Amino acid sequence: MYLKALEIQGFKSFPDKTVLNFGEDITAIVGPNGSGKSNISDAIRWVMGEQSAKGLRGAKMEDVIFGGTEKRAPVGFAQVTLVLDNTGHIFPTMEESEVAVTRRYYRSGESEYYINRQSVRLKDVTELFLDTGMGKEGYSIIGQGKIDEILSAKSGERREIFEEAAGISKFRHRKEDAERKLERTEENLVRINDKISELELQVEPLQDQAERAKKYLLLRDEMRVLEISVWLENLDELKADARKLESDFRAAEAARDEARAQLDALYAEGERYGRQMQEKDMEAEQVRAESAGLESRAQEQESAVAVLESAIAHNRENIERARTELMESDS
Repeated sequence: MYLKALEIQGFKSFPDKTVLNFGEDITAIVGPNGSGKSNISDAIRWVMGEQSAKGLRGAKMEDVIFGGTEKRAPVGFAQVTLVLDNTGHIFPTMEESEVAVTRRYYRSGESEYYINRQSVRLKDVTELFLDTGMGKEGYSIIGQGKIDEILSAKSGERREIFEEAAGISKFRHRKEDAERKLERTEENLVRINDKISELELQVEPLQDQAERAKKYLLLRDEMRVLEISVWLENLDELKADARKLESDFRAAEAARDEARAQLDALYAEGERYGRQMQEKDMEAEQVRAESAGLESRAQEQESAVAVLESAIAHNRENIERARTELMESDS
């Protein structure tokens, strides 16, 4: 018994996750019509890589996803995991004692394949089941009417079933792959021969081009030598000019420093003159103040003199009047 368990979720009539554990004593699953027995075999065939919706009793691959009922909403994906016992190493490439193959399909059309939870390609799943007798087209899954189909099938189709049962289908697939590779190689050889023939027609023109290219390379090398000579000569001239410019630059720096020193001296002298002018302005202001005071006192003295002169004149008038009166009294 290689089949250990089957996990189904969202596949056909299994909207919820359902786990079927197969023990050594299980030899058959029975039930009334419509109970989902065929859906279990479809799930096994599907997880093994079945790509035909018709082979799964559907019109399109989306039909494998639970479509909903009056009481249940549809789900977004279908997933089936097939757990197989590998203690007998029926899968030579797998060291694990248990191999779990998972397929998941979304309504958007995206498919995912996993082997022991590692993302793989459909080709990896197909090659895993080769020569194990458990392939999706092998004798391990026989549905209703499959016996009649086998008996009425063409000889080539029956041979595929017998090869799967005999364990040689892997070599047949490898042979077909090798033959396809040989055909592609032969086609590539034909294209290569055509390309060689085409290139042979271009040999003579290419030889002429090669001669011209060689001549061009020689002339280019000569031109580079001449260019280098010219550059060296120009470099010497540039070096001499640079030395002269450096000398002129240093002389200009010295003149600039001397002019800067003179300018600083002029600034210092100007500041000294400024301070002197400020002092003279202060002295002039003091002189103007003193002059104003003197003018004020002079005006006061002039006023006093005017008063005294007026008094003197008045006194003289009085004296003259007194003299006149005395003279008149004496006479």
